[in-house]
Amino acid sequence: MSVPKDLDLVFDFEKPSDQDSAAALQDATNYIRALNHGITKQDPNDPAFQFYSSGQASQYAHSQIKEYVDGGWTLTGRDRYYDAEISPGDESEKVKTVSVTFCEDQSKVFGKEVKSEKVHRTKESLASYQKFTLLMTSVKDNPVWRAQQVTVEGKAEACRR
Repeated sequence: MSVPKDLDLVFDFEKPSDQDSAAALQDATNYIRALNHGITKQDPNDPAFQFYSSGQASQYAHSQIKEYVDGGWTLTGRDRYYDAEISPGDESEKVKTVSVTFCEDQSKVFGKEVKSEKVHRTKESLASYQKFTLLMTSVKDNPVWRAQQVTVEGKAEACRR
């Protein structure tokens, strides 16, 4: 799953030693990559995000992509994700959960008009920083972790550094 060359997705994460945490973090990055893939492909029904999400997280991705498509926008620049924290959650006989939290620095990623390709540059501000919390779930015997719920805190002071 790739994005255009003018969009650089940077995941500045250390790989956890725990196998489940590492897999959940990897697929959390795949969810974010899939969300950006849908935006740049201009497809609110892109199968990539659907593969890496379910429930509310799937609805969130669809609505975000649709907002870009309806507005005639895509993304360009460097979008950086960092400071990942992983908290193992509940585990039943069938399902495991892990909470993945990380920051996003959008100060170098910009909106681009699809038709004219005009880039709208913005200055770095508190609004450039977001904090994501994804509840990742895995059905036993399936190696894929899917985002089940996503919460995004805008103007995340804790992420500004």
